[in-house]
Amino acid sequence: MTWLKQKVAYLTFILLCGSFLSAAPIQNVSSENTYNRVQAGQWVVASMYWQDKLTSTGKSFNPIGWHAAHRTLPIGTLIRVSNPKNHRSINITINDRGPFTPGRDLDLSLGAGALLGFDGLGTLYMEVLAIPPVTNVRRPIVENPFAVNDANGNCADAAACGAAQAPPPAAARQQAANR
Repeated sequence: MTWLKQKVAYLTFILLCGSFLSAAPIQNVSSENTYNRVQAGQWVVASMYWQDKLTSTGKSFNPIGWHAAHRTLPIGTLIRVSNPKNHRSINITINDRGPFTPGRDLDLSLGAGALLGFDGLGTLYMEVLAIPPVTNVRRPIVENPFAVNDANGNCADAAACGAAQAPPPAAARQQAANR
């Protein structure tokens, strides 16, 4: 009977440990899920470029870097590009504008194309992983939303502008004397 109690206690211990470990959070070890996909993937026609020039950001172009040029994606956007011929994929950053040849959607740097085993012109699968946050958004400061100014900046409506403007000092003294 003692042997049976020991086995039941051992089994209970194992089940409790298993339930505890199954409830514990486990960090994701796969790099596949480290980025949130912003847009669904799409097939794009890509080419490679390697000319020594300045990028749209003003920095010098690094032909062996992991960069690409795109017409509409914001500078600094992280994308994953996959080559369907050999199933290679890499994460690259948009750092330039282009391509300016009709019918092409993406220009890869020579280094990114070489890592993908890309032939120079063809179809790739592109996923947008992360778009950089918008910074320096300037919004107008509105002191009185009901005040209407004319072209010279003078108040056109006395009732609306009177609430927004303080009375002149002489008028303030007159009002205080009348009280």
